[in-house]
Parts: sequence; C-alpha cells; structure tokens
Amino acid sequence: MLLSDGILRADALSAQPVIHGFTTRTLGNLGFGKNPGDPEVKGNRERLFQHPEFAGRMHIQPKQVHSDRAVGALDFYSGYEADAAYSRDPEHVLSVLTADCLPILLYFPPGFVAAIHAGWRGLYHDIIPKTLALLPQGGIAAIGPAIGSCCYEVGETLAADFQNKFGKEVVDRSREKPHLDLIRVALQQLDACGVDEVEAAQICTRCHPDLFFSYRRDGSVGRQMSYIGLS
Repeated sequence: MLLSDGILRADALSAQPVIHGFTTRTLGNLGFGKNPGDPEVKGNRERLFQHPEFAGRMHIQPKQVHSDRAVGALDFYSGYEADAAYSRDPEHVLSVLTADCLPILLYFPPGFVAAIHAGWRGLYHDIIPKTLALLPQGGIAAIGPAIGSCCYEVGETLAADFQNKFGKEVVDRSREKPHLDLIRVALQQLDACGVDEVEAAQICTRCHPDLFFSYRRDGSVGRQMSYIGLS
C-alpha cells in the first residue's frame, strides 16, 4: 500500500476503475460518534470531500452497530443500521469508520463496489460471506490497517469460540493470554468466498499512534474513514 497526502491506497485496487482510500489520523477524526454536530469532524470531512475524486458524488455510510448486515446503496437511508454497503452506481462513495476493527474495500468486475466494517462480532457472525453472497463472484479486496494479533489480547471464552469456528491458527497462544488474529479470520473468509485477489495492509493501528486512532490503545478518541467508489 502507498501512503500519499494522509491516505493509504492499495496497489490491487489502484489498478482497477475505482477511487478508494484508507485515511490516517493526519486527516483528523472523521467519526462523529455520539456528537453528530461536532464542528471539528465536520471540518475534517469537508476537507476530505473537497478532493476532486469526491466531486458530484453521494456519500453513503451506514450507522455501524457491529452487526452482520449489509445494505444496498439504493435501499440506503440516513441512520440505517448496518456494517456493510454495496453499490453499482458511479455516483456513490461508500465508506466505513474504524479505530481497530477491519475496514475491507472490494471491487467486483464489471462494476460493483462494497465496503465492510468488521470487528470480532461481525467476523464471528459472518458479515463477510453474508455481504459477498449479495454480490458477483470473484472480485478484488483490500484490508486496511487494523489491530493486529500482536496487540489484540482477548479472554479465553472468546478465543475458544473463534478457535472452534475458524481453527487454532486464528488464536496466538504463545503469550500469557490469548491474542486473536482478526486479519487471518478475514483472509480465511475472503478465500472461502472465492475472492480472486486480496491485499492486506498488515499494519497494526495500536502499534502506530503517529498514524492511526486506536480504541484499544486510547479509548474513544477518533476514527479513520475507508472509502470506495466506481471511477
């Protein structure tokens, strides 16, 4: 992935007819959280949306609730609770917000895009295969920065649940307490769904305070935005 002007872009998607990016904290907090009128967030979003690639487009971002639900952009309305969206309209820009969870952007020839927000709840309840079941076969995926197994310590019950469902390789038991590998789970699911190509940033948000907000490290402090649209 290439970092430019505070935005990471995946090589795999840059070669496709899409606009896309994974923002860093250089662009500031882009998530309103419990304060929808936050003037700082409004200003940060306005600066991002002034970029030429956003010109004339409708921004679509479901209200994320750590669910397994995906919504088609044509059915979208403000406040819709879901954690994935998809579209084939070039006027749409889809986005998700993260601060440790996985942002996953996808392109499907001949012209569908999707954006998925996947935390442990969404992954465990199959948000990836449930979203991809609504889309064409194949496709190209990019997984943006997220908390890595180096930092994602979890309780034994959650670790056992993931190990039983996804295999022992998704849990690191080499340390005192189990650490969960969310990226490995996502890669496993994308492969099982027949995605043709996957690029994963493999950059831990908690390990890089200079670049990313991290809920696990800092609490509720800010969100990165990951976005995609047809070009």
